[in-house]
Amino acid sequence: MRTLIKEAIVVSFDDPQGLRQMIDPLLSSPLQTIAVAYGSSNRDDYSFLEDVKDARVIKIREKERRGKIAAINSCLDFLHGDIIYLISSDITFDSRVISQIESHFSTEVGVVFPDVVPVERSGLISRTGALLWQIRSASLKNIEDQGGIPHGGEMIAFRRDLLSRLPDVVNDEEYICMLAASEGMKVVYADDVRIKNLTADNVRDYIRQRSRIIYGHRQMWSLGFQPQIMDFLLLSDPILFFRNIYQALRKRSDLGAYMLPLLFLETVSLLESYRYGMRKNVLIWKLAMSTKPSSGWKR
Repeated sequence: MRTLIKEAIVVSFDDPQGLRQMIDPLLSSPLQTIAVAYGSSNRDDYSFLEDVKDARVIKIREKERRGKIAAINSCLDFLHGDIIYLISSDITFDSRVISQIESHFSTEVGVVFPDVVPVERSGLISRTGALLWQIRSASLKNIEDQGGIPHGGEMIAFRRDLLSRLPDVVNDEEYICMLAASEGMKVVYADDVRIKNLTADNVRDYIRQRSRIIYGHRQMWSLGFQPQIMDFLLLSDPILFFRNIYQALRKRSDLGAYMLPLLFLETVSLLESYRYGMRKNVLIWKLAMSTKPSSGWKR
């Protein structure tokens, strides 16, 4: 297969610290174009971008928050390569990840995404979040082994010709994976490639993040897709539900003590997500503004 032209979309709002630590890995990666959509609602300092003179970097400043989908679409207009890497500024990764993900592409593959390893910190909520990520990894592996459609977030790579613009959805990465599968393309969970992500460290942020994501899952169903997700797996496939948990705890038995807090927080998040009916326009909805609030987080 010929060398693929690789480009990236990076979205960052109210998170200059996250974007700053990502600049070096991005510039060290074999990317032809890097479109960065950024902005702040509280005067966060993005002035360091003025020192980035690399011609590959396209800077798109948002004067007001328009939502993640609008930011992504503004970047898509500048990208015309083969593969686009969609990256949120709240992750950390090494420059080798770009080539590692590319190695999983073949003629039938439309989307590839890596494993996400939580940055574990002390505290009940952070450790509970680490358990959630562990269960997520086990779930994705089981879905792929059974021939289902895995879907991931934080960083995904997809074929540019898969879409021209993203519709008004909350879970953008999930939509791209579901769309690729509906077009007959393969979606690959590259569990041998790893990136890092922070977990929420307080109840408010945890429930805000999870209710948003759960709402997004329901939105996928309303669009005609059928993602396999832990939120509703207990009713649709209880054997797989408990298998995912068992495999996660078998690998990380030290997180077993956080199962009850996880079940409680997930139940609250599920109920919270039902406060919002399905909406045709979610871009102006606060819950859809960003993947997660990262302002004030410490890496």
